[in-house]
Amino acid sequence: MRRLLDYFSNGITSSTLQTVGMEVETQFVTESGEPISVDTSQAILRRLSKFPGWKVNKTKGNLITELAGDTGAFFSYELGRHNIEYSSAPLSTSHIPSLPQISLYNLYFCAKKFGAYPYFGPILKGTEDLLVIPDERDANWLKLDGREALAPLARTSSVQFTISVSPSDAISILNDLGSNMGKFLPSYPQDQVWKEYVASSKANYRPDRYGGPLIFANLENYCELLSRHDVIQGTTLVPFSKAQNLDIPLYLRSIWWHFRLKRYGNSLCIEVRPLPRLEDSNFNSQFKFVKDIFSPYRTRRPGHYSGPGWGH
Repeated sequence: MRRLLDYFSNGITSSTLQTVGMEVETQFVTESGEPISVDTSQAILRRLSKFPGWKVNKTKGNLITELAGDTGAFFSYELGRHNIEYSSAPLSTSHIPSLPQISLYNLYFCAKKFGAYPYFGPILKGTEDLLVIPDERDANWLKLDGREALAPLARTSSVQFTISVSPSDAISILNDLGSNMGKFLPSYPQDQVWKEYVASSKANYRPDRYGGPLIFANLENYCELLSRHDVIQGTTLVPFSKAQNLDIPLYLRSIWWHFRLKRYGNSLCIEVRPLPRLEDSNFNSQFKFVKDIFSPYRTRRPGHYSGPGWGH
């Protein structure tokens, strides 16, 4: 647990609501409403890579799996072959919700050229297996979980905000977010999909690996509850206390709490996850709802961040 405590506390200089990153997942369908093919999503990514400031950053075999922008933003696959995620670079909170608009407009523009259109909803109905496995982490999940358990997640899309916090504010804000959970869930139907995924997975996860606890006594308590979850190493689960060469950022990505701490450079952040993908015009109200929970803790403490985007 000491490793987690040090990770979340040593050298942190961020302040609350200093910066924010945004992740937007968009599912694409044909004019008739069917999920687009891998060939179509690849054509979209290839076209986007020709835009000024963008380049192919990762591939898997012959597939483009990630584009990187020179500002620190990314386009990448979410689990579905038809689902493309935009991850912004961290910016001042005054840039939300406008920061994804140009990039998303370019994404929609490219998609339309290939007969693909954004689906503005949190769950795309259907039973076809749409999984695409863009990286080693997802490949390990597939082996651990089984396709039948994982596949329904490929039909969901969300919006997430990752907001900087002062170390002294972090737990109080997490608790306030948890206290407001009842206001998030009515518009977040994929909650049930996630619960069914954890219950049906062959990995035998703890039930609270998704959702997690909502109230914490302090940072030590947060880390203690976090460390109860096994570490995914290769295609096996290893108790936290026995994990060797722990990749903490990768470990944190594999525990799907509604509100979770993350670290980027010297910034401590809270990722707010239970927000549905709706039309772009909803970004403003979604961010205002989240920001209002953070705002009472706004501090003047200076902070600094310099590094890549906050996506994934």
